Amino acid sequence: MVACAILPLMALRAALGDAQNRLLEPIALAPQHDAAPRIGEVSEVARDLGVRPGMGLGEAIDICPGLSLVTPDPGRAESVREAVLVRLEGIGAEVEPGRHGEAFFSVGPLERLYESLDRVLAAAAGSLGPGARIAAAPTRLAAYAAARRSDATPGGLSREGSPPGDSSRDDGFCAPVISPERLPGYLGALPVAILTDRLSRPEADNRRLVTSLVKLGVNHLGGLADLPGDAVADRFGPLGTEARNLALGLEGPISPRPPREWIAESLELPEVASGSHLQSAVTILTDRLAGRLAGLGVSARSLTVEARLSGGGSWTRDVAPRQPTSRADLLRMILLPGLEHLPRPAEQLKLRVTGLGPGDSEQTELADRPEQTRRRRLGEAARQVRAAVGEAGLVRVLDAEAGSHLPERRLLLTPYLEQ
Repeated sequence: MVACAILPLMALRAALGDAQNRLLEPIALAPQHDAAPRIGEVSEVARDLGVRPGMGLGEAIDICPGLSLVTPDPGRAESVREAVLVRLEGIGAEVEPGRHGEAFFSVGPLERLYESLDRVLAAAAGSLGPGARIAAAPTRLAAYAAARRSDATPGGLSREGSPPGDSSRDDGFCAPVISPERLPGYLGALPVAILTDRLSRPEADNRRLVTSLVKLGVNHLGGLADLPGDAVADRFGPLGTEARNLALGLEGPISPRPPREWIAESLELPEVASGSHLQSAVTILTDRLAGRLAGLGVSARSLTVEARLSGGGSWTRDVAPRQPTSRADLLRMILLPGLEHLPRPAEQLKLRVTGLGPGDSEQTELADRPEQTRRRRLGEAARQVRAAVGEAGLVRVLDAEAGSHLPERRLLLTPYLEQ
């Protein structure tokens, strides 16, 4: 059995801070300044008025002229997410992080500790506090669907969308539990739209698949599961096969995150910083971070830079060097270009190592394969460029009409795809 814990509207709640009473208004997360103009999480009031997450900003305003936008605070949201995972690990769970506000863990190892499934769920919900939703089922998808429909909290008794006989009760606590016998029927009744954010591809690809299925008359997962596997693979490819497997209840085991040690450095900026002041702050932080990494005998495989912005809100960006490093000059080289995208001056800057590597990251190869080595290094360099300047910063130049008198026809710029 797999348990799913959800903290609804986590990113929106994090952005609101102490103004949680605004959840009773039609509000939504404003688009990120360097992303597509689409809104983020929306309050229940806004949802009732027809506003949906991921909707274009102009469309959302047209539907709800009184919609208020809240500046995102990804730094605080990440802190809340990490706190949720740590609290679940505190009860002994091996947690697999999901999307923001979601976490999955296997119930079996904890049942021996807490003596029953209902006590495991009660302990998990108690560690997260009011507002958390939790449910258990044989697969992640079923557990997610059951948790999303519930409002399971300590002391809660009624569960919307929980089938009779499928709830666990212990000391006034009740949470949906989907038994293995009821799994096929439960999954079959779910709408195919639930797959939009459950598949491994980008959301745009998932949405196209769901739209195609609906046009073909497949509105529920039961209809998708009844289709021949060969026909689904032929029509929709690997993504269709993945969707059909989820509809059949075929998933891999839980992959808990490994133990991690946070290495972070932060710097308060006495004056609102930008330009050269910000570069000086990066220099100080990278020197400090490089010293700590060298002292521990490790290197940085991936990092997150977080800026607390003046006027509220925060900005974050994930970066990764071409290979793990603990050199301050290389860290500065990959961090500085990304800081040009700051929407406003920063009041605080923080660097956090999210992935560690060995202290000596150089490794010789036993066999000389220059072509494979070249492709691997090109791929690593491409990922580094994308992390620093974004997806649009890397293109490929192709020869088109070499004999053309028009310069713009001789060469074409196309997106760079890793081979």
